[in-house]
Amino acid sequence: MVDADQQRRSTVATVLARALPGTAPDVPLAMAREILDVLPDLRLLDEARAAQAVMEQTIERVRVELDSSPWAVELPPPGTTLSEALRAEARLLRRTTATKTGAYAIGFTAGFDAFVRALQARATTVAPQPRPGVATDSSAPAVPDDRPNNVRLAVSSRVAGLPADPAARAEYRRILVGNELVRYGLNTGVNSTEMASAVADLVLAALPEIDTLAEARDALQAREEELLALWHRLAVAQADCGLAAAETRWRNALARELRQQADAVTPNAGMTDSFTIGFSLASQSLARKLRARADEIAVLPVPTDLWALPKHHDEPDS
Repeated sequence: MVDADQQRRSTVATVLARALPGTAPDVPLAMAREILDVLPDLRLLDEARAAQAVMEQTIERVRVELDSSPWAVELPPPGTTLSEALRAEARLLRRTTATKTGAYAIGFTAGFDAFVRALQARATTVAPQPRPGVATDSSAPAVPDDRPNNVRLAVSSRVAGLPADPAARAEYRRILVGNELVRYGLNTGVNSTEMASAVADLVLAALPEIDTLAEARDALQAREEELLALWHRLAVAQADCGLAAAETRWRNALARELRQQADAVTPNAGMTDSFTIGFSLASQSLARKLRARADEIAVLPVPTDLWALPKHHDEPDS
């Protein structure tokens, strides 16, 4: 996929090649790079769009978390280590899975036992980490840091530094591009400010988005305010449920262990005999149960960096 900067370089190079037909083939692209370097508005526009996309994904994640609250799920008591919790999950699997009958029953039972043994084996190697109690958890509840988004600040600063009048902005950019064209004059034949201005107008006409930086700033600020409000709501809701930082870390560590055990199961694409079919179906069935259990246990933590995309389930909490 061609990124926005590459696409712009190609567009500007095409404009220059048409406007300056006697130029050597490699010059327009080199000029395009130099011209875009003196137009930082476009780079900032790309950064604003990328930051907004991340915020919109995060907004959706936080909304889902709020909708699926209040994180009410049966868990072992405070003081239970991750190792003990994994053994408890293995016992739950043995108790809740129904006995299978039919041609693949032996394979199913073998697959079931192998899966549970793997979970029990992991319980012997996982790092000891006791679940905190409400009385012993000294970590503070999550409080979102409302520092402003750096990209929005950079865009706002650039917008404030540009001429407010549209005609004055256009002239300012025309001069920037024209200076680059004159600098390449020996290679292109651009030998006057009038000629440079005329070609610069063609270049800028091919980059109409350059004057949308103020709109990008406003959109970014709106998403920023929306996301900050959602993080505050989530922090309050989690605090009301006793989800201080240490409890959140323990729950997410347990959920991560369960997901990793589930993810270790891969479908047997070449299965044909009844034993293998039963074995594979048992493993996949238990993997689904563990993923569902992990989803119940996991908590979306309020991050230090509010503007970063929340970590995936298999990433450690900060």
